[in-house]
Amino acid sequence: MTTTLSTLASEFKRLSSCLDVRDYFKSFHTTPQHDGSPHVELGNDGFEFVVTERGMELERIKGLSADDVLYLLLEGTTFEMATDFELKNRKPGIDGRSVWFPYQEQLMASLKPAWGERLALEHKKILEEHPISYAG
Repeated sequence: MTTTLSTLASEFKRLSSCLDVRDYFKSFHTTPQHDGSPHVELGNDGFEFVVTERGMELERIKGLSADDVLYLLLEGTTFEMATDFELKNRKPGIDGRSVWFPYQEQLMASLKPAWGERLALEHKKILEEHPISYAG
């Protein structure tokens, strides 16, 4: 089990190195960048995933395992890739999520199969509340 920020950073860099995305999305931070990107802290009850922007803390998730932190970081990285893929393959009248959700799930599954399954469940919940719509 990963118990230090440096070993977590190394694992993130190893996993993200195979992803075709700008280096900005492969950055592992341990201090606030205040640009909306996440950073990771080690708290008393495990890792903490923190998002700050313009000097304000927007999100803090405490008590995370190394696996959970890696999932959250790489979900963000693959989200960037998937939405870029959808933009390049956009078709009029098609809900973009019908393209980017499966693509992002594939990317996450290529990193760790359980992550692809986890993301697919999250996407399913989103689509139950906000179904795919088709114009026309």
